[in-house]
Amino acid sequence: MDPTLEDYIQPEPATGLNLTAYYDKIVISWSYPEKNKAKLSSFLLERESVGGIKTLGFFSPETASLEDKDFIFGQRYKYRIFAINKKGIYSKPIESQITLKKLPEIKGLKYKITEQGVLLSWDSNDSVMYNIYRIQSGQIQKIGSTEKNYFLIEERFKDDLTSQFLTYLVTPYVSEPNVYIEGKGSEVKVPLKDFLPSKPQEVFWTINENGVYISWKEVPEKWIKGYKVYRKTATDSDFILIGETMIPLFFDVQYNINNYLKSPVFYRISSAGPFKESEPIEIKVEVPNG
Repeated sequence: MDPTLEDYIQPEPATGLNLTAYYDKIVISWSYPEKNKAKLSSFLLERESVGGIKTLGFFSPETASLEDKDFIFGQRYKYRIFAINKKGIYSKPIESQITLKKLPEIKGLKYKITEQGVLLSWDSNDSVMYNIYRIQSGQIQKIGSTEKNYFLIEERFKDDLTSQFLTYLVTPYVSEPNVYIEGKGSEVKVPLKDFLPSKPQEVFWTINENGVYISWKEVPEKWIKGYKVYRKTATDSDFILIGETMIPLFFDVQYNINNYLKSPVFYRISSAGPFKESEPIEIKVEVPNG
């Protein structure tokens, strides 16, 4: 196909040259209008520092980021990128610069189990903000950010966990237009056995022709997996688990007013954490003679 005048027009520059620095790398990222990528042959990325200008490479039009691990803390780096069309014509460059600095370490990281979940806290440093991550099965998931030196994680335990710990990572960071720096963080492990819920209280029961209704006051912990109900009769050697419920209410159809409960039936109720159950509460159910 014969070239057109448009082929010799200077291509438009890339947009949004963003720099994200971690304790071990700088990530340079950029964007370019998708509709115009077909006109490009490559991007040229350069880095300027006190040592001069270094070419970091030519990259395909589909490339949108690069990791630079060759840096020194405290030194300023300026990155610039050119878009190059298929005739070898360069766009105007766009630039962004960053001065690498070590952020303060996270010190005094500790946890407390609350009624809502896990309260993380650490020593204060007003010069930075903080990211909080959860580490599970080798995967790191960001769960929040804060300016304060504490963060509440409202945990829920709907699924069975493969580990006996919850692992959290807290990192310091600073953020400016087009520049983001995140420091090395600290981890804390929270044993699941520390999530011990409260004992159920204020149990009420009633019996009719349909069965035995049992209710109790909801425990304050929002992270419980539910409640477990056990039963023991005169013929049982020990309590037997007969059901689980997410609400403080249980209906036992095994016994009702018509079979008169000739001997007492005992129930034991506990609230279930992710690893352990609470101390149980026990009640005796029987129908008075007459």
